Amino acid sequence: MEQSSLTERLRFLTLVLGVVQVITGCVAGLLPPDAVAWYRGIVMAHIQFTANGVLLIVLGLLLRDMRLTSTQFRIWFLSTQAGTWLNGIAGLIAAFTGRSSSQMPNLNATHPPPNGMSTAVYMTLLFCGLFILVGLGLTLIGLLQGRRRMPLS
Repeated sequence: MEQSSLTERLRFLTLVLGVVQVITGCVAGLLPPDAVAWYRGIVMAHIQFTANGVLLIVLGLLLRDMRLTSTQFRIWFLSTQAGTWLNGIAGLIAAFTGRSSSQMPNLNATHPPPNGMSTAVYMTLLFCGLFILVGLGLTLIGLLQGRRRMPLS
């Protein structure tokens, strides 16, 4: 019973925060180019917040089919939230500082940032990727364990 309650609480929070993240992406997209040092960072934040918000909504919808321990569910929630939010935050840091990351060579080549590269953007993207991978890995494990309890036939 306690596991079901935790799953439902995390599901609700994930869905709400996913919608909030999409809204954040839409608001970021409304910022005018002259409001920031590097407009491509705002474009990045807009795209990442909206896309990752949709990812969170999908993950929230999958939660009832996942079977994980309480600790794994908590790690799943924290890692998916941190990873998806950090992606858009990296764009905001880039936009307001006018700095980019070596992790975006094509963007930097076509739209060079005015103030060069940033360790903060680089590290934010690095942690974003690691957290998202942990969350997606736990999602896969949870779905596979859930399927074992509910055979296909």
